[in-house]
Amino acid sequence: MSIQIELKPEVEAELAARADRTGVPISQYVQRILEQYLPVQPVEIRMSPEQSTKTFQDWVQNFPYRRNEPLSDDAISRESFYHGEGE
Repeated sequence: MSIQIELKPEVEAELAARADRTGVPISQYVQRILEQYLPVQPVEIRMSPEQSTKTFQDWVQNFPYRRNEPLSDDAISRESFYHGEGE
């Protein structure tokens, strides 16, 4: 497939300079950049809402930094955030 894109002259110059430094033609350099941002074959994951919920809940339960107890009301109070300021 071939695509024609109008680039600003400064963008084209920067791409050409970078391609030159890596020793590849500009078209190949731009192709590499695009392939880094787009998977070659898109991965489609289709889960039911129930599967998504279970997957999320499993992830939460196995999260390595999960606290055993919730923070106390005092720990998350406004005063605890601004303790000592403005005194």
